[in-house]
Amino acid sequence: MKPSKITIMPPEKMTEAALKRRLKTTLTWIVAITVCFLLGIFVFAPQVGSFFGFFSKHRNEEAYKPTAKPTAPVFTNAPEAVNTETISLSGKALSGTTIKIYVNGPEKSSTVTGSDGVFNFVDIKLTSGKNMLFAKAIDSKGNESDTSEYLIINYDKESPKIDINSPDDGDTVKNLNKRIEITGKVNEKATITINGKTAVQKPDLSFDFWLGTDEGTVKIKIVVIDTAGNKTEKEITVKYVKG
Repeated sequence: MKPSKITIMPPEKMTEAALKRRLKTTLTWIVAITVCFLLGIFVFAPQVGSFFGFFSKHRNEEAYKPTAKPTAPVFTNAPEAVNTETISLSGKALSGTTIKIYVNGPEKSSTVTGSDGVFNFVDIKLTSGKNMLFAKAIDSKGNESDTSEYLIINYDKESPKIDINSPDDGDTVKNLNKRIEITGKVNEKATITINGKTAVQKPDLSFDFWLGTDEGTVKIKIVVIDTAGNKTEKEITVKYVKG
């Protein structure tokens, strides 16, 4: 007896009904295989992961839980320049955090904020010239904040210098408008007053001021205070004549 021969009819020779049956059968098998594959993943994946995890050197370690860093400290009312070797600074941060202050690189001091979040540093020593300071906050779990803003504080103990271009001491000034023009220059940025009135300092550090006066002897007192608080005074005497 000869074995029966299976004949697969090509699609172009199949009837429409036969094509639909073949397509339905194919789709059924695809869905069944997909479902079995997904079930296998959900059922066996945890066991496989546990198997390899058993041999892992990290199996007894707790899962990493990221912790938020404390906010960076904020200084309040920090000066640009001082004329003393030590300085006191204050600011705000999260309450109960440790604040460390760094001066020109190394840590210089630390303090703890109060319940209001305020911190204070007293007698922080500076070096002559420009100093760079910043702070960091550290919470009870040891988390460290980002660096605060950088402060540049100039320690300057030298008094400013005044050069008066005109008039010279002992000069006689003669004009019709009852005013004396005073010009000069200071060697650094400063506040300038002439006989108690403010003179504007120009970008090139010079000043030009018109002083109202009556005829006769006029005393001109110039007071200059730099940004660090150092003070210089200079006084000249001139004679004003209307004419």
